[in-house]
Amino acid sequence: MEGKDDIFLSMEEAISAIRMDFCQYPPQTDLFVDLSPLILGPHIRVVNESRYNGLWISTAGCKHTRKRRKITAVELGWLLIDTLAASPPPPELMTEICRLTFLVPAEPSGNGAGSEAGVRLQMGAEGFRCRHCGRCCRELNYRNELIPDDYNRWQALGRADILERVATITRGGRIVSYAIWVEPGTRRFLETCPWLMAPDPKSRPDRFVCSIHDVKPEICQQYPGTRKHARMTGCPGFDR
Repeated sequence: MEGKDDIFLSMEEAISAIRMDFCQYPPQTDLFVDLSPLILGPHIRVVNESRYNGLWISTAGCKHTRKRRKITAVELGWLLIDTLAASPPPPELMTEICRLTFLVPAEPSGNGAGSEAGVRLQMGAEGFRCRHCGRCCRELNYRNELIPDDYNRWQALGRADILERVATITRGGRIVSYAIWVEPGTRRFLETCPWLMAPDPKSRPDRFVCSIHDVKPEICQQYPGTRKHARMTGCPGFDR
């Protein structure tokens, strides 16, 4: 499973990546429940019971001896991370945990002869096709994701029309960050991306178009990046 889109994670890096995933998105209740037996072990049972209003965690055993308590999805997420950090599982089990978490093919692997064990993830974007639905442009917040390379590129191209919609944040007379997209001459954010062209009802009623597609910001070029991020942000671009 070698390829340019493969990445190797040591056990410590895998745990860090899982922690970042848990923090990046709203609590992933179904994922946390699926991961619980892998991470917490067979002596701990977690169920999501809608009739009892949420998650419950209990120790295994007969009904007279097991202890049962309610737990929030956030609390369960942190319990899983803390357990992983305190007692990392074998590479084979960590591989399954990563596969479920990141929604990509994975296999246990070393990073070269004699190196520590870890997990190799196949992060390619096979099966992705932009549907031109415009959802990412209309619904996601990338206001503070502009990088200096984008700004410098637009300067080199003389794209004053783009630059006038960028707010620069300065400190000590130098630019330290950027924000997009604003009304020209102000710091008031526009409600929607000014470069998104609505579908033509006559020719392509379902196709949004980016009017600066060839020079759009890197954050837009890279979206959605992974199958997991696409799912979590509502992008329909990956084959189901």
